[in-house]
Amino acid sequence: MISNIEQIKAAAKIHEVINTRLKLKKKGSDYVACCPFHNEKTPSFTVSPARDIFKCFGCGKSGDAIAFLMDLENLNYPQAIKEVAKIYNIEVDQSNSTNYEKPTPRLEKLSAAGIKYFEQRGISNNTLLRFNITESVEWMPKANKEIPAICFNYIRDGELINIKYRAKDKDFKLHKNAELIFYNIDALQGENTAIIVEGEIDCLSLYEAGIYNVVSVPNGASTGNMQLKYLDNCWQHFEGIDNIYLFMDNDEPGNMLRDELARRLGRDRCYKVEYPKDCKDANDVLVKYGRQAIAHMIEYGKRWPIEGIISVDDVYSTVLDYYKNGYPKGADAGIGDFDNYLTFVGGQVTIVTGAPNSGKSEFLDWIITQLAKRHNWKFSLCSFENPISIHVTKLMQKFIGKAFDFRKDPYNRMDQDEFEESIIMTDNYFNFINIAQVEVTVTGLLNKLREVVLKTGIKGVVIDPWNYLEHKIPHGYTETQYISESLTLIKEFAVKNDVHIFIVAHPKKMTPDLKTGKSPVVTMYDIAGSAHFFNKADNGISVHRTEQVDVYIQKVRFEWLGKQGFVSFSYDTFKRKYNQI
Repeated sequence: MISNIEQIKAAAKIHEVINTRLKLKKKGSDYVACCPFHNEKTPSFTVSPARDIFKCFGCGKSGDAIAFLMDLENLNYPQAIKEVAKIYNIEVDQSNSTNYEKPTPRLEKLSAAGIKYFEQRGISNNTLLRFNITESVEWMPKANKEIPAICFNYIRDGELINIKYRAKDKDFKLHKNAELIFYNIDALQGENTAIIVEGEIDCLSLYEAGIYNVVSVPNGASTGNMQLKYLDNCWQHFEGIDNIYLFMDNDEPGNMLRDELARRLGRDRCYKVEYPKDCKDANDVLVKYGRQAIAHMIEYGKRWPIEGIISVDDVYSTVLDYYKNGYPKGADAGIGDFDNYLTFVGGQVTIVTGAPNSGKSEFLDWIITQLAKRHNWKFSLCSFENPISIHVTKLMQKFIGKAFDFRKDPYNRMDQDEFEESIIMTDNYFNFINIAQVEVTVTGLLNKLREVVLKTGIKGVVIDPWNYLEHKIPHGYTETQYISESLTLIKEFAVKNDVHIFIVAHPKKMTPDLKTGKSPVVTMYDIAGSAHFFNKADNGISVHRTEQVDVYIQKVRFEWLGKQGFVSFSYDTFKRKYNQI
């Protein structure tokens, strides 16, 4: 198991990674080249270091550095991570990621040069002593040699957990194999308000301003997919906290980190702060405007607009982004032509239906494993018809594209290395609701999923199938009324938590065609219980299996995310995988 994935991803600069495979030319702040994914003479392949993405305006391919290597060289996720590690000469650590290493304390006091550096940034020696800032000589990745480094010591319950080393020229590293936690996490004990900043110096800056209940993320922000492992490890510290101020840097990566933290922690208790126009971070504010300016920003923080009335001013920045960059693009599953018909975003509900034994759950497993592999989406699965251990093996098959169990031809079965890779992937991206220990009503399930959003940061949910939920229809309600209200609750949950919810719903009994004896294609109006499965869903998919598998996209709410149509696949029973026809 690769335990230092976050270190490797943090080192990756997308233009540097792509330039090892493709000759890039500088164009303004971006880089361009002829696209390697389709034939072209005029470059339409653009790499944006600022946004940390590539995008081909000819064929539509896009993603981060990892996705580029996966698509270009047909690599799986762990293989792509290893390739990036090779580029940056980083040793891949495949030890058990839960066996964290405790760093040896660096006890050397700050040098005069170190103290002067902080003084220039408005940080007093008293604050440095309070935070136990020390110094050492460390091998640093940017310098590629041992040089003096400032040590930000990460303490939890009085114990040293990690160290962030900072040397000149913004040369950073965290202690190898140490646990990722928030900096200054003990400051939240007994508090009902918390402030989260993006860097250790910002944390010191707020302390200088007399604000002590402040923590910092350990590894800054990026425009890539943020796993927030430190929140996975520290979510308990935010229980009982009513107000959380998100004091991220005033730039695109900072805004993305702010939004993801709000989604995980719950937008209903989060606040945004507004910077002076010429300031990027908290330390800028301290140096240029003093302590009172920081306190003022928090005092006038804006609660996240989530319920009640929302003004145009609340959504101005989002609308402006749509105008400049177009409507948000959905996450593609990388499933051939299927991507032309449907892509996925948070805040939506997709209904998947089909006749019995049509393979609708099997096809959905393919969708979610590819969303996990390509876009780092984490999922929580409430699967009633598959024992969890069996479902794990099915997901492993979809990650690798080979059968889990024995085959006459050993090539069709995953080997030991592929077994290890696929079970790592499944463990990284999926957790399972234990239906024996959770109230499996709609409200009971949503309450549990809210916990999972906070603790693991899931982006997707699967409920399979709908009819296995415990449906307690209130007295005097029709089934149609009950389903309508239940789907409304599910949609509200999806929007508030920015997750995509997939629901597998069985149809009512279908009558075969009298002439052919074949069952008709199931429509969303054929789902047992109510037409609201069509009316209230954002997207609808029907899987129809005969000699081949036809996947019908029957509803897409927003045209920039897809369109109606169908795609046909064959199903390789030897390898348990789909192939587009």
